[in-house]
Amino acid sequence: MSQFTAFVQPRMGRIFAALGLDVEYVRAQGNTLYHRDEQGGDIPVLDLMGGYGSLILGHNHPEIVAHARALLDRNLAVHAQFSLRGEAGRLGAALSDVVRRETSAKEPYVATFGNSGAEAVEAAVKHAELVRGHQATALADDIAQHAAAAREAVRSGDAVLDADAFRLPAVRARAPQDESVDALLTALEAHNAAALATRPLFLALERSFHGKLVGSVQLTYNSGFRAPFTNLGARVRFVPMERLELLDTIADEERVALLDTEIDAGRIKVVERALPVITAFLAEPVQGEGGIHALTAEQGRAIRLFCNKVGTPLILDEVQSGLGRCGAFLASSLIGLRGDYYALSKSLGGGLAKISAMLVRRSLYQGEFDIIHSSTFAMDDFSSSVAHKVVELLEADDGEVYRRVAERGEKLTAMLTGLQAAFPDVVEDVRGKGLFIGLQFKDQGQARSMVLRGGAYTGSLGYLLSGYLLRQEGIRIAPTGSAGNVLRIQPSAYLTDEEIEHLRGALERLCRILRYEDTLHLVHPASDRHIPKPRAEIRDFRGAVAGYEQGEPRPATGPVRKVAFLNHLIEPSHLRQVDPALADFGDAALRSFVLGMDPVKTAAPYPGVRIDSPLGSSVEFALYPLMVASEQMGGYLASGDVAGIRADIEERVRAARDDGCTVAGLGMYTSIVTANCTSLRVPGIALTSGNALTVAMGVQAMERGARDRGWRVEDATLAVVGAAGNIASVYSQLFAERLGRIVLVGSRRDGSARRLQNTVHGVYQECWSRIAEGGELTGIPARLAEEPLITKWLAEGPADDTGRGRAIAEYLRERYGRDPFLTVTQDSAALKEAQLVLCASNSPEPFLTGEHFGPNTVICDIAVPNNAVAGLAEQRPDLAYMLGGIVATPHGESLHPSARAFLQAGQLFACMAETALMGLAGLDHHYSYGNISRQQVIDIAALAKAHGLRLADYKSAHSV
Repeated sequence: MSQFTAFVQPRMGRIFAALGLDVEYVRAQGNTLYHRDEQGGDIPVLDLMGGYGSLILGHNHPEIVAHARALLDRNLAVHAQFSLRGEAGRLGAALSDVVRRETSAKEPYVATFGNSGAEAVEAAVKHAELVRGHQATALADDIAQHAAAAREAVRSGDAVLDADAFRLPAVRARAPQDESVDALLTALEAHNAAALATRPLFLALERSFHGKLVGSVQLTYNSGFRAPFTNLGARVRFVPMERLELLDTIADEERVALLDTEIDAGRIKVVERALPVITAFLAEPVQGEGGIHALTAEQGRAIRLFCNKVGTPLILDEVQSGLGRCGAFLASSLIGLRGDYYALSKSLGGGLAKISAMLVRRSLYQGEFDIIHSSTFAMDDFSSSVAHKVVELLEADDGEVYRRVAERGEKLTAMLTGLQAAFPDVVEDVRGKGLFIGLQFKDQGQARSMVLRGGAYTGSLGYLLSGYLLRQEGIRIAPTGSAGNVLRIQPSAYLTDEEIEHLRGALERLCRILRYEDTLHLVHPASDRHIPKPRAEIRDFRGAVAGYEQGEPRPATGPVRKVAFLNHLIEPSHLRQVDPALADFGDAALRSFVLGMDPVKTAAPYPGVRIDSPLGSSVEFALYPLMVASEQMGGYLASGDVAGIRADIEERVRAARDDGCTVAGLGMYTSIVTANCTSLRVPGIALTSGNALTVAMGVQAMERGARDRGWRVEDATLAVVGAAGNIASVYSQLFAERLGRIVLVGSRRDGSARRLQNTVHGVYQECWSRIAEGGELTGIPARLAEEPLITKWLAEGPADDTGRGRAIAEYLRERYGRDPFLTVTQDSAALKEAQLVLCASNSPEPFLTGEHFGPNTVICDIAVPNNAVAGLAEQRPDLAYMLGGIVATPHGESLHPSARAFLQAGQLFACMAETALMGLAGLDHHYSYGNISRQQVIDIAALAKAHGLRLADYKSAHSV
């Protein structure tokens, strides 16, 4: 693990590694970054991220570097706070001059400097609110003076109250009886006090990004950034860029009036005065993080006219689009849009300095802002001088850099547009201005490749593509922050034809990969890169995954409910079934990929399968998978570090609930790591581990296996592997009613011996319950009924049954020296004593081989992953090895072909079937939640039979 991951960004560092973006760059020049290979050699990378738009002049521009060195060589006074900052003054004047030149504004601008774009936005927001506050205070002062004048006019007899003075509801509510001038003015004062407490409102565009600081994040549209901090920030309403006509409606909805008095012809009248509520309108001329969307001239006019009409200032966020990025100093000038405030940063620092500037019209500037807004590192002479040099370079030769950006942008856009024409099924759009371009790919949500669908579902597709471009093509690029299928291209003004051609070839190959769904090339950078890529050519896998056509659903005569089932990879090699393009990968490479994806486990839900009950109800059964294997799940359990995986599972359950599911089933290790669902806190959805039906079907499978061998179950000895667990315990309770002896086999892990004794006590407790109920007894209960202790208890009559199981176990050991019915052991050699073996251990790896079993044994393996090694039936043909817990659907309904693992068409695992059954039966409460009971197993078995879910023909060997 890198120190960056360990000490700076633990989560992002792991995500970078998962996606193949874990690179440490060591030097840079122009449009090229360099990192080192394992031998220490330089690897060049074409940098098209451009520091998120900070490098319009490229990395380490020689004139900027020389200027910075000269500043340091002369021992420049960097920190000279509380003085006249000469370099800051020169920079402020230069910025004002450039903005006035480009916008034809007559009025100069005053600059407030900071260290980042978000700080510039916050400075503008604070200043705009300062102005609005002054306006509101001045209005309130005027109203107070008018009220005093009205009171004096009435008292002196110079005026009387107008007949309509009390007509407004706001007045009448506060002065219901008294119609004196004092009552009127008191009512107005109360109304105005409430109105003045109205929280100010900011307007911003949907898809906007204005930063992630406490204030600026409230103005950022992406709820993932904003929602956790909503309670800390301002009131904001977001407006669609394409529906600016809504602005007038918003202004009407947000209108707040203060009530004033005026004297007209000797009468005191009540009039309304509009309170300034909207502090500012914020807009990016070209939205960056939102997916590269540029305002049109028409949209710009609509925004400016609205701001003028309601008297609110316009803050133009040119942090990313300004400083020449779009072919002019200000992108807004290209559409004739003029702001009251401008926020500048990124390229202002020339790639070396961290600096931002907020510019405001001088007539708006409030002098006290000098005092109430400041920053230790703002206005430093080094950063200010570097930024001034950047402005000089941009403005040099009558704006040659701007012309170059426009020309390079046209050539780059033409190349990308040609790519779109060649791959219309892959590329959705090419848009932007100058060298601020977005390449939008088609949504891959309907792709047959699970890798592509998963990337689309989680919004991470663009990052997966970026990993490919970096590792396979030597190009550094990234998606926009809030639109994961849009690659943002922001090179320097000095982009060459050769670099454009390099990008064209790389993107053409990437488009072919997406068209043909050959995800091997996308996955390899995210796997162990020491393992060579198994093939270089791009193959067509569009037909490799069978289509999923379910046909016309049967007419529903009852309700159709949605249910979800959470599953995970049994082992990484199953990815070959999930996505056939990965078939050429070896097991080690697939394992590396799955382990590396640990920080981004979420995968796309599979299409739902409709399952119909013969009783008329139906369910839409959908899988919500996690990209995690049994090995990892076992590791979480062994280490005790289950908080992260529990959070991942809880997120999937919430997603299912939000998708309309009424039941969520947890399969395989998802139930184990959540303590059979009990650790989850998700209201509004019923949960089940599916353990009850798993037990019921396992019992039926074992009985069928013995019957097929011509045995009577009653004559056999049963061995239970993993007997310390709840599922195996309930199996033992059920079989105890028919058998004379059971061998309980546990692991050697800490606590296993204690849990095995708990299983013994549970079995005997249930045996006592059968005896106490009366009726015909078989198996161990029949044998126990002959014991003197039991005879004594029956003679004593009803009593507290608590602890009977423990008492029976202790009695048997004392009387016989050992337990004659239940053998407890941690030695798997004891399996050879049994004719029936149930495998139910939660081991992450198979561990039982042919050497563990006696001749002609019937083995039912319900563990996922299986406890028995692959090929057991071939090793020992005398054994009857079956995968238990497999259920046949009522009408042969089947899971998606790539999600079946060991299953055949028309089959579900029993834990899946219980989830479906809860939906079919309309159960709206948790079922197999925590430990299950013998009665739950009996009840769910009867319910399954009623709804047409039955034991499938058992499988006698492993298959995938």
